Amino acid sequence: MRAVLALVMLAGFFVLGAALTAFLVVVSVWRFRIGDFQGGGWMAFFATSVAVPMLWAVLRAFFARPAPSGVPMTRATHPELWRHVDEVAALAGTRSPDDVRLVPEANASVWERRGTRYLQLGLPLVAGLSIGELRSVLAHELGHYGGGHTQVSAVTFRAKVALELAVREGDFMRLLYGWAKLYALVAASESREHERFADEVAVAAAGQEAARRALLRIGPVGEAWNDYLRWYVALAVMAGRTPPLVEGFRHYLDHPRRMHELRELEPVLAEQEPTSVFDSHPPVRERVAAMALLTSPSAVSLDERPSWTLLESTPPEAVAELIEVAGPPITWEELAPLTGPVLVRRYADALRHAGRVSKVGETLAAVLTCLERGELHRLTGRPVDGSLTPEQVHEAAVDTVTELLACAVADQLVTANRATLELNWGGMFVLRLPDGAAVYPDDLVAPAVRDANRVADVRLRLQAIGVDGL
Repeated sequence: MRAVLALVMLAGFFVLGAALTAFLVVVSVWRFRIGDFQGGGWMAFFATSVAVPMLWAVLRAFFARPAPSGVPMTRATHPELWRHVDEVAALAGTRSPDDVRLVPEANASVWERRGTRYLQLGLPLVAGLSIGELRSVLAHELGHYGGGHTQVSAVTFRAKVALELAVREGDFMRLLYGWAKLYALVAASESREHERFADEVAVAAAGQEAARRALLRIGPVGEAWNDYLRWYVALAVMAGRTPPLVEGFRHYLDHPRRMHELRELEPVLAEQEPTSVFDSHPPVRERVAAMALLTSPSAVSLDERPSWTLLESTPPEAVAELIEVAGPPITWEELAPLTGPVLVRRYADALRHAGRVSKVGETLAAVLTCLERGELHRLTGRPVDGSLTPEQVHEAAVDTVTELLACAVADQLVTANRATLELNWGGMFVLRLPDGAAVYPDDLVAPAVRDANRVADVRLRLQAIGVDGL
């Protein structure tokens, strides 16, 4: 019933606009016929003011489809991937996509454009999940188009997707934006049914364990991918060289410290509520709990193989182009000393800028003195996101200043030829001292950032490894 109501409401918006336009046109013609040219002109102006934006809104909503992008993954080049896609499409009771694309976002989606069905598959998911977990993601997306819904329900879901795409394009009529949000709210219960069915298909395709684990891992893998791009891929971009990018992300995820960080992040992200009215997904916590009540088909076996093996036929240069990396091949070990000093200098300059703006001072000594006084937040200023809790603001400040301070220490030692940089998948860089000792700068400075009482101890340790001016 709510699906029907949502569609009636959506159509009613345009019917109301058309009726209002027709009424104004009739009044305009009548005013002209009785000789009231001024009144007729005003009515014609009002009719145009309603009709033109309404027509524009209809066209934008109707044709709102993203152009296909990313790296094509054809049946000929990726038969194993397509085998999994075809299997989960059959389980969902829908047809397979016509086109599969690899995209850089940590997401997956299915959408249609002029009769062609596209599946966009995020590189971070393929690189970071197992095959079983990836099957779960594919099954959920194809489940939105599956046989578990009525025709009206399917149209409701497609209309919501079309409106969301239209609104996201920007430069859109405010009235339609508000109406689209209202439509999404009315259709919310029907959308939740879609999501529940899609999760059932995910369990049927991959098993309960893989489906639940995929839900918990997608968010942390996305956060890890962003960190990987910011610190590691940035080295390649600055050097104009191409390291093995998928292999690098695997090294990142497989490091014990990163694995611990991702596990800690899972329950935090699982509690988050949807941030958009168009996002009909319940919180991950609720979806995982609901999956626990589903029974996995006995024929489903847990496929623990890494899904990045499905990318073996993808040319490395295609993956590099996808994330805007270009240049001759290079190993990660060669890359760190080549552009690492440039990267740590960039973040050291950011700390100096923060010290200058906050009036704390630009030197390491001034920053440590600020921390010793318990004035960490002077360096970071007010939070941009007003929705964050005080605890979240503090943790973000700690993480930011730790990164900047570690880079400032590394920059001073490298510039003075007292250390060299080596790659560290668990924390960006290792500082290698002349005597061969390894120093992890982020671990070294973190106690001073988190606890004002530890600053004196950290200052002594920094002086011991050759940091001057403290």
